[in-house]
Amino acid sequence: MSEISSFAAAVYMPKTGDRGALHRFVDQIKADGVRVAGLLQQKVPMKDTGMMEVVAVDIQTGGTYSLNQPTRESWKNRECSLNRATLTDTTGILRRAVMEDADLIVVEKFGEEEVRGGGLSDEILNGIAAGIPFLVTVPETNLATWNDRTGGNGAILKFEETAFRDWWTSWLATGQ
Repeated sequence: MSEISSFAAAVYMPKTGDRGALHRFVDQIKADGVRVAGLLQQKVPMKDTGMMEVVAVDIQTGGTYSLNQPTRESWKNRECSLNRATLTDTTGILRRAVMEDADLIVVEKFGEEEVRGGGLSDEILNGIAAGIPFLVTVPETNLATWNDRTGGNGAILKFEETAFRDWWTSWLATGQ
């Protein structure tokens, strides 16, 4: 039997696929009693604007953090309006998850800030180095950088709920 990696990249194509699969997987394993921690993202309609805000959701507490609240101009031009200060604030959620030795840490996503070496990069790699099972969503466009940062290690998963469940179940079966 091949060795199961303690961390995995859930790879998706931008603008395609069932992005809700990750949320359903997290909800399911939480219901199973798994101590899962980390960050998910949700798009939330901005009142009376037709625009969407992106919020990070702390998996353990349900607390939300506004990551991206576009202006009409940035929305029209499809420009990123990432709130880097808020992204920095969310790093504490991942550090807490490592300190508390969560059963699984999930991070949505390894984005452009992480590609540049910022954002949640350090916390993701520190969590992986600590040996805590880690599931990170990675846009296909960022996969080469992810592989460089992880030394080509770790599992590469389809962005499907069954792929997440199969990886997690296989990891649990290793007894590590």
